[in-house]
Amino acid sequence: MKVIYSGVECDYYDRARGLSFEHNNFYGTLKNMEGVQTIYFPYDRILEVGLRRFNEELIDLIRREKPHIFFAVMFTDELLPETLIEIKKHTRAIAWMCDDHWRFHNYSRYYAPYFSTVITTFSKAEKWYLKEGIHHVIRSQWGCNPYYWYPIETPKDIGVSFIGQKTQSRARIIESLKSVGVDVYTRGWGWEGGKVNQEEMIQIINRSKINLNINSSLPFFSLKRFGRLFLKRSHNTFVVSGDIVNNTKAFLNMSIPQIKARPFELGGCRAFVISGLADDMGTYYKEGEEMVFYRNTDELAVLIKEYLNDNSRRESIAEACFRRTLRDHTYEARLRNIFAM
Repeated sequence: MKVIYSGVECDYYDRARGLSFEHNNFYGTLKNMEGVQTIYFPYDRILEVGLRRFNEELIDLIRREKPHIFFAVMFTDELLPETLIEIKKHTRAIAWMCDDHWRFHNYSRYYAPYFSTVITTFSKAEKWYLKEGIHHVIRSQWGCNPYYWYPIETPKDIGVSFIGQKTQSRARIIESLKSVGVDVYTRGWGWEGGKVNQEEMIQIINRSKINLNINSSLPFFSLKRFGRLFLKRSHNTFVVSGDIVNNTKAFLNMSIPQIKARPFELGGCRAFVISGLADDMGTYYKEGEEMVFYRNTDELAVLIKEYLNDNSRRESIAEACFRRTLRDHTYEARLRNIFAM
């Protein structure tokens, strides 16, 4: 099978930020899939040749290579509608939509009709697409690339850790835990220790007895969220958006907790995970057997103290989580399933 893949190569088009999530997980999976020949055509070329020329080159590439599938992880306005119309004449075009819990209203619903297949990770989005007359939708989910997330043998010398961007809600939870005697080692944008590279992250995860997955959404009154009412991202910048009605729907839905990739990534490291609940997260891991879930900060504190002193249960749950992740929740498993449909 030949696949042409497009997505952002550098995080938010910024080489200083390193390679993107999409590059490491989607391209990183595709290039290692047996029986799949992957041709990479990243959006970042737009910065070199411009939007129009990028689209022309993509069409030329598809005509020349005749792939079985064109697979795009959607970001902003990189793919022109007329380009997608032309691509569908030559191959099956698949779009992986991100953040449909809020982006459906002012983004995904507009692009979906131009694709042969649309992937969503939000449980309610399928019904939203159907109401728009869009039937070619597959529910999938974020996952783990085991070439990038893996266990290592190392002493468990960190009690509790959290890796992720510091937000107001996450900071409140960490402070609340500290007030009842639970210290959490924090790393990522905004925390005192700062951002970590991938090698450091693997070390921290594997050194931790307990890894936290703290769900976080933007505060209702925040400048970043308010700006979404009037602005939209256009590859590496922002432009004015006049779609106030649908921008308002998106604004109101930004507080919906969403499933992120992190619990699956932690599972790929054979980590013991205590996670917040979001959407239908409980259907991906058996509660108390493969992953532990908390409903509020008080319960989180109790669970941390309980499991810190129970090595046997932690190790048993971590092993079950690891096995479930490799069996069901790798990106290779997700993509093979999608490509076969």
